[in-house]
Amino acid sequence: MADGIVRVSPDETARAAEAIEEDGCVILAGALPREPLAALRRRMDRDTHDLLRFCQTIGGNPRQAGHLQQGPPPFADYVFPEVAMNPAVNALAHAVYGECPRLTFYNGNTNCPGSVRQHLHMDGRHSTKPGELLAPTTAMVVNIPPGPTHDGNGAIELWPGSHRVGVYENHNGVPSRMEEDRRRVRGPVNPHTQPGDVLIRDVRVWHRGVPNPSDRPRHMIALILSKPSGEARYRLQFGKGCEPALEGHDADPNAEYVDGPIDYLFNPSRRIFLGRIRGRLAHARNAP
Repeated sequence: MADGIVRVSPDETARAAEAIEEDGCVILAGALPREPLAALRRRMDRDTHDLLRFCQTIGGNPRQAGHLQQGPPPFADYVFPEVAMNPAVNALAHAVYGECPRLTFYNGNTNCPGSVRQHLHMDGRHSTKPGELLAPTTAMVVNIPPGPTHDGNGAIELWPGSHRVGVYENHNGVPSRMEEDRRRVRGPVNPHTQPGDVLIRDVRVWHRGVPNPSDRPRHMIALILSKPSGEARYRLQFGKGCEPALEGHDADPNAEYVDGPIDYLFNPSRRIFLGRIRGRLAHARNAP
């Protein structure tokens, strides 16, 4: 726990579940083999160049500068069971939820050289209201870096224990006054990881991307494993041939297998861009 994050071996499920409850985050050290991660990193490096060129055609990256919405290709050559359906990760989610988890997100982000410091935020909102007891964890982000992460390439900033602090007033953003109050109780950390390590965090843990001072992109594959609640509202799209990597691995893959192209690379940024345009138009219509 040298950097403030509990690190456990992949088979220490009970200890990892305790860390999720207490700190909202844990690292499963060496949970994945390095070979598929190396293949994913090579492909995501190539995709980053294409995505940056696409962003130029829509007026720039729709997220904060240098932080791309970028996930791995959802096709059979790049969907590995060790990554998408890791047994140690699934066992932890089962221990936390008390039932088989459901995959509800499969994407990621890339921190490019020259990036800025993001606003402090959460990836999910609190389901309770002010004054109510906070609910247990019902969704966890599974961050899988295909390369090393450290201060020299923009390791994510995490605020352990912040999932126990109710934030209700600014969607998923954390107000600056709350940031300063929390810093006096327990400050942030930037966990260092090696390929094969998996960072798992409650979606309500405060975090942000920080500048990447290196000369190459730093990728982070991101899955969300959720506690099932009724029928799934949507299914994740994967290419035909991904069935062996996703089915029968102690988690609901929540997958639709598509026989045809999937715009996995450009469409997420396009959706963010169009959403911001709609937001500006709505604001203009409602302005006095």
